[in-house]
Amino acid sequence: MLYNEQKGKPVPCIYGCAVTGDVWKFLKLEKSKITLDTENYYLVELPKVLGILPQILNSFLV
Repeated sequence: MLYNEQKGKPVPCIYGCAVTGDVWKFLKLEKSKITLDTENYYLVELPKVLGILPQILNSFLV
């Protein structure tokens, strides 16, 4: 985030995903605040996992 601010292209937040084999976790960093989705998403629920990714991308288009 700091790099982008220095280049004059600030970003409001950064999204992340941690994957441990078949378990997915999502998080968001806004300034110094981290929001962790407490729900576990499993690979067998692939449509649900893939449904989260467009929501993240759409948040940048608003």
